Amino acid sequence: RPWRARGRRGRGDRDCHTRRRPPWRHKARMDHIRGRASQASGRRFTYYSYGAAAALLQSLASLYPGLASLSTTQDTFGLPPVGKCQDDHGVEGPCLNYVLEITNRTGSEAERRARPQIYISGALHGDEQVGVVTALELCRWLTERYDSDPWVQRLVDTRTILISPMTNAIGSAQRTRNELGIDPNRDFPFDQLPRACMQTVAARSVNELYRSHMLQLVITFHGGMQAIGYNWGAFPYYRGQPHHSPDDNAMRDIAGVMSRFAGTGHVQNNRPYPFSTMNDVVYPVHGGMEDWGYAASWDTAYVTPCTPTINGGYTPDKTTYDSAAVRAITILVETSDMKIPPEDTLGGVDGVYRPSDPTDGHVPRNMRLALAAIDLLQPHVQLAHAPASHRVQPARCLPVQWQVWGAVSVDDSVALWRESSRAPWVELPFIPAGGRRSLSSHARVAPRPPTAEGMRVTSRREMGADNGTLVEGRIVGGAGVWGGESPFAPATLSGCVRPPARTLGGQIALSVRADTAWAQPPRGPYAPKRSPQSHLARSRADAGYQSLYRGFEVAGRTRWLSEPIEVNCSIATGCCAADDLACSRVPGPVAG
Repeated sequence: RPWRARGRRGRGDRDCHTRRRPPWRHKARMDHIRGRASQASGRRFTYYSYGAAAALLQSLASLYPGLASLSTTQDTFGLPPVGKCQDDHGVEGPCLNYVLEITNRTGSEAERRARPQIYISGALHGDEQVGVVTALELCRWLTERYDSDPWVQRLVDTRTILISPMTNAIGSAQRTRNELGIDPNRDFPFDQLPRACMQTVAARSVNELYRSHMLQLVITFHGGMQAIGYNWGAFPYYRGQPHHSPDDNAMRDIAGVMSRFAGTGHVQNNRPYPFSTMNDVVYPVHGGMEDWGYAASWDTAYVTPCTPTINGGYTPDKTTYDSAAVRAITILVETSDMKIPPEDTLGGVDGVYRPSDPTDGHVPRNMRLALAAIDLLQPHVQLAHAPASHRVQPARCLPVQWQVWGAVSVDDSVALWRESSRAPWVELPFIPAGGRRSLSSHARVAPRPPTAEGMRVTSRREMGADNGTLVEGRIVGGAGVWGGESPFAPATLSGCVRPPARTLGGQIALSVRADTAWAQPPRGPYAPKRSPQSHLARSRADAGYQSLYRGFEVAGRTRWLSEPIEVNCSIATGCCAADDLACSRVPGPVAG
């Protein structure tokens, strides 16, 4: 196997980096991965000891060096270990804070540094164990399924995913909430006393990850109730104060998607996650990770450099932040009413893509939620080939269909045409098909479990009705994949275009605007007086936004372009997709 390396919350950590050894797509390798996937079918999830978790992370980094890189915050940032932990052989050693970074290592350094980044914390509170298992199984899912699951492959190719399953290492090992008596989720420099923050290595690990990256979205898993909370969750914004954050529109959309896709996990007494501000669905705290992780770079009135004296101290400059460093939408997920629910309710591998299946459970539910969040980092327009039976003839139009992943709402869609890959794009107006001037009904597809190979791709025959309205040559409105019922039956937009007269062929692509409401502050009696501040919201809807930090870049854009489809045209056959085997090209342009 030459492609494999030899050898081996309540309310942060180790890096997953990767070197990629191309090529990865030989048939033998694909068969091998599919074999692994089938062998894993039926595996039930279990709790991990500290040693077993560390061994799994080490194994993934060794087996998939092109996708996963493991580090500790002790090695990377010089943080001290806290306490002693046993490895999977029972040998005692220092408790290390592991972080796995998952991303495709191919491509230029500049391209990799421009990828949007997400961080997932498994357990800031060590006795809240659903997040630990979820984070570990997510690491397996994103690496082991890379070659057999197109959705996973796209996420890993286009994002940087940091995962620290045991953020509070000693707490996770001992199944205790605190790190040697100190609560890590009261240990961040937001509305906290200078001497009472950054005392724990768990909080310092999270801090160093923020300082060394340019995070756009963060999920922190906890337990003890069921809820998804977002900012604010601090006393300065509690009761009678303007407690909706400037990014409330984006946060509410993202939390709603996470709740819908998570479902109940098919666990008795579970319910869909309620979601709102942490002040509403949980409670406010001093020194919480979520408000710090969202606002430490801009809401500076509540941020004071920390001066702890334990664990070797921590210099105040490490909690003095650049204006670009800490602006991540930070979502709290309270995973279950019990902090350590019975193991037989955790679920299994087969339940991840089969909501409400008997193999669904606490862990598949939260893996789905995390996959949705990773996808929401950036829109992706998937343009479908026109069916062979719908070749355009003179005075008719060519149907096209597309889905917008990574988005909740689609503002408008524009068809583009060019004669060749070197020619400039020009807008190609949509026209009514079959006398219809309105394309307004929502795409609905009967749900069906995905195949064992990964996320099922809905066939064109199943796509159903259109989604959007034809207005002056553009399709206006409609749902992105995450604004529809389910990504297993993705919301689909469609329209009809007529290629230019007397053309021999060219390329069609779709350009969309999505989620532009994220660029607006919320309205209402508790609305803030600031515009949105997060990297994620501003990059989605502000073409002029650019933020640079430590070699990373977040650049705003307002339009997202699909991959083009090659189109052949002739008098005999009209126009159809070039890879349509039923479409034989006969020389001669379509009549004008």
